[in-house]
Amino acid sequence: MIIQTSTAQFLIKNCDSKVGCVTVSSDSLEELNRFFGSLQITSSHERCFPYAVCACKQEFSNALILMVKEIDYSDFSQYDFSQF
Repeated sequence: MIIQTSTAQFLIKNCDSKVGCVTVSSDSLEELNRFFGSLQITSSHERCFPYAVCACKQEFSNALILMVKEIDYSDFSQYDFSQF
């Protein structure tokens, strides 16, 4: 799953090293630190998502809650969603 915010992109997939966890990769080290600061962040040579963290599902859901709380719904007024 890919999540895109105004400041970063996140790729979420199963964590190969820990059962019941997800790997959250991002193009922004700062945003991973902000959402998962207490966890170890690794870096790789991957071009699109060079930073990653392995998080339990509770830690991931807490980060999602923070992301949703930061949505600025006033930005949506410029779009026409009537076709959906």
